[in-house]
Amino acid sequence: MSEVRSAHGSMWVRHFGTPPAEVVALHGFTLQGEMFAETARRLEASVAAPDLPGHGRTLIEPVSIGSAVDAVAEVLAASPSPPLLLGYSQGARIALQTALTYPKLVGSLLVISASSGLPQRERRMRRAADEGLADRIERIGVERFIGEWLANPVTATSAVDARAREADRRLRLDNTATGLAAALRGMGQGCVADTSGRIPSLPMPTVFMAGEEDDKYADLARTMAQSRGERPVVVPGTGHNVVLEAPEAVAAVVRELLSRQIA
Repeated sequence: MSEVRSAHGSMWVRHFGTPPAEVVALHGFTLQGEMFAETARRLEASVAAPDLPGHGRTLIEPVSIGSAVDAVAEVLAASPSPPLLLGYSQGARIALQTALTYPKLVGSLLVISASSGLPQRERRMRRAADEGLADRIERIGVERFIGEWLANPVTATSAVDARAREADRRLRLDNTATGLAAALRGMGQGCVADTSGRIPSLPMPTVFMAGEEDDKYADLARTMAQSRGERPVVVPGTGHNVVLEAPEAVAAVVRELLSRQIA
């Protein structure tokens, strides 16, 4: 791992392959950069996978979309040419906001299982729900919360084998209640305004991806892709956890994007 400094603190980055990174990959809520190990193994490209604020060893204050975007920008800037930026779920929200804020640092963009933000009324409702969930994490602790999180049909890992499920669970348990609560409060869905109107203007090659069985996010991927006159990648037989369930499908899209990366 390496440490990348930003104005907000330290971001710790896992490396798969030799730097500089050709791909920067942002994990989902309760996970860490290690979640991309299987996808990275299938690529010839070098992958950098930071632990986002509130997760792993990263120490960023405040934990917010803005501080996360600025820290990710520092990771991207460490490469001599703009890398592909990949994000999954919470990481995809951050990836999309990074591409909108620092477009010259992003060679291409892959958004997996995410939205472009919420209208104001929905944001208020979601922030209230996330605040309640953050309070619960602090009250019951990481182990019990992860048990509940993985029992949710959307975030469950039952589609993969027992070994993969256990590795995924161990990775999630390697976080703190304080950190996960802060990530919900500062980087949850209620923290991102609707940016759908800006998606057509993204200058880099961009793919929106989701699992076919994840109805909500498959529809969102279709809507975002159609706004650019493109088709989404909807992976058959997978749910929300596309990276865990279909690493080869993710790797295939990464290879395709790298082949048409902007300079």
